[in-house]
Amino acid sequence: MTNTMPKIIRKTSPYLRRPNANAPRMMRDVTIALLPATFFAIYSFGLPALWIILTSIVSMLVTEYVFYQIQDLLQGESFKVINKQFSLYNFSAVTSGLIYGLTLPDQTPLWVVALSGVLGILLAKLLFGGMGQNIFNPAAVARVLVVVNFATLATYQTNIDGVAGATALSMNNADLFSADVLNHYPIMDLFTGIGIPGSIGETSALLLLLGGGYLAVRTSFEIRIPLMYIGTVFVLALAVAIQQGLGLWYPLYHIFSGGLMLGAIYMATDPITSPITKPARVYYGFALGVITFIIRIFGALPEGVVFSILIMNMFVTSFDYYKVTHPRFNRKRSLIFIAIIILSIVVTLVGVSYAG
Repeated sequence: MTNTMPKIIRKTSPYLRRPNANAPRMMRDVTIALLPATFFAIYSFGLPALWIILTSIVSMLVTEYVFYQIQDLLQGESFKVINKQFSLYNFSAVTSGLIYGLTLPDQTPLWVVALSGVLGILLAKLLFGGMGQNIFNPAAVARVLVVVNFATLATYQTNIDGVAGATALSMNNADLFSADVLNHYPIMDLFTGIGIPGSIGETSALLLLLGGGYLAVRTSFEIRIPLMYIGTVFVLALAVAIQQGLGLWYPLYHIFSGGLMLGAIYMATDPITSPITKPARVYYGFALGVITFIIRIFGALPEGVVFSILIMNMFVTSFDYYKVTHPRFNRKRSLIFIAIIILSIVVTLVGVSYAG
């Protein structure tokens, strides 16, 4: 009788399969990939962007360092300046802090940045047991804490050569299908980020894609997730555009606006909080796209990226368990997945026909 029991993996995430892959190399690559968007944020928003980025990184690093020092003291160990569990050496806390800082509006008070950074890494990572044990993305948790607790304090102003006021997504959220948004934010400006108000690291889709290309060349991220994530948002927006008689500008507007590029390329691909199997990564990216688009169209908030990532973080193990239980992605399961895609489009269009 053939033994069909799956092999038990006796180690914590991240599960890296590529030759020479390791967590420090991957985290360093993510930091390097974000440098163009980081420099552009500082150039566009000036010193406030620099202080926000530094505060977010330092708040997470210091919290982790103090947490592990207290943990050692409680376990009766002598004080050591260099704690082996402190993740400064593998860049994970630096990467989380950098991503978190880039998701923030330029007018976010620094005490809000610091407090949410402390709580984000403490609640989402350290209390779960540290790197490899957490199920939620620390940067996404910190950003959601800002949205939930300090939304009125974290406001948007302006970019170079730009205008103060509503971001492209919040403007369109007030009138779902109005092409008037293009008079304020042309598609090419949304792509380059020049003159576009928004969170400091999310305005330039071009630079975020450039960083994504670097990660792809370095094989330092899972490309199926951002492709499915961005592709799903594009397809749903295209279906809505056809139904409402809008042009191609509508799906392009959705993929170039807000935090979709940053979330899809740098947050959803976190090797610790994303699925480990290839089919699961496809389902994961698809679900992220559906939830994000539904929140944008039907939700009270104009943006849905960080919320969709945290929601789907809870189901990562379920996706991987499905793959272990059914090891082959056969024709029957492919047809089921296609049916789910079609059903998602139909449900979205029915909902839009009422919302519009």
